[in-house]
Amino acid sequence: MMQLIEGFQNAIAATRQSNAARQPGASPEIEMAVREICQTVKNEGDAALLRYEHQFGCDTLQTNDLRVSPEEIKTAWNSVSDSAKAALQHAADNIQEFHQQQPRGDWNATSKDGVNYGQRYLPIERVGLYAPHGRAVYPSTVLMLGIPAKVAGVPEIVLASPADKNGKAHPLILAAAQIAGISEIYKIGGAQAMAALAYGTATIPRVDKIAGPGSIYVTLAKKYLYGSVGIDGLFGPSEVAIVADNNADAARLAIDLMAQAEHGADSFVCLIVTSNELAQKVLLALEAKLNGHPREEILRQSLSTSALFVVNQIDEAITLCNEIAAEHVEIWSDDAQSISQKIKHAGAIFLNTPVPFGDYIAGPSHTLPTGTTARFAAGVGVDTFLKRSSIVHASRESLIKMREDLATLATLEELPAHADAAKY
Repeated sequence: MMQLIEGFQNAIAATRQSNAARQPGASPEIEMAVREICQTVKNEGDAALLRYEHQFGCDTLQTNDLRVSPEEIKTAWNSVSDSAKAALQHAADNIQEFHQQQPRGDWNATSKDGVNYGQRYLPIERVGLYAPHGRAVYPSTVLMLGIPAKVAGVPEIVLASPADKNGKAHPLILAAAQIAGISEIYKIGGAQAMAALAYGTATIPRVDKIAGPGSIYVTLAKKYLYGSVGIDGLFGPSEVAIVADNNADAARLAIDLMAQAEHGADSFVCLIVTSNELAQKVLLALEAKLNGHPREEILRQSLSTSALFVVNQIDEAITLCNEIAAEHVEIWSDDAQSISQKIKHAGAIFLNTPVPFGDYIAGPSHTLPTGTTARFAAGVGVDTFLKRSSIVHASRESLIKMREDLATLATLEELPAHADAAKY
């Protein structure tokens, strides 16, 4: 069961200790294995990619099986229930509506020196998306990545997702791709998929940026490949920090803790309350709900490494929440709106709303910063798939106005050719 930690100073100390363990990383052996996989795929292309797929995935996959055919997509679509299609479409509509609201656009202005300048935003030309298929299948991830990329105007969107043991892509993944308008799909996974997308092979043209969560092998591969390809971020296990005042419902809090804990034994789950009485009620509610639960074993493993913090006042809870910098933050309080204004570090904030509403259907992307990276990073959005260029046009008069100071700066930096360019 969750570890009960009382007192603000004890909570801060425990949080700082756990934060170090949440940083993206792994043993030197795993990092070395990932580098070897990436370099081998770079050097040997499809042959290496297939060897790794045979080793880690489907041992019958062949080169001509790597790309999902239109017939496979059609068959998968027809196999999916109408209720599943309707739910996916509902989520897709909300995701599109949300991301269409995100601000973006070119701008131009004239400086006091008479320089016309501005910025131009362009979509990245070719993007590779990754939808994991291991402990569970995630068609929602296809929508959460693909639709923002579509809204951004990316002309070429590629999806990679591992095949099952029979060499088939999961039909729900393909159905979600159909709804998102993605037709270039490859049955590849793990570090080898990241390398194939980054470097390209005879079968899989390289992409300019990779987006999407995955295993530690996927995450470390993205880290290693960054520079050869752009990445959206390094995403680890699922996280939630719940802040609740004394009026919160213990059963509600227990359910929401379980919703994140069931992702896996490595999930980071914590609850911050201002009442020991509420904390005890939550523990009792958890025990009652865990008994006989279909994912009881995973839930108990995850919750055994999770924390229930009891502090004296809500401001201490807010400070602790900012220290945690979690992927998801839930706030259960009549003052949730005002409390949320003080949360500085969070991938997504939910006001009296369970995280799954955001992760599935409300609209924002659920690909969010983890491992305390919410201190400096944001989740996937339209801007993930855009790049900006500065544009400068200086008239002869404005060049003359600025050139003496420009030459002075260049001389200070001992770059005489720069100074000459300013004076020409």
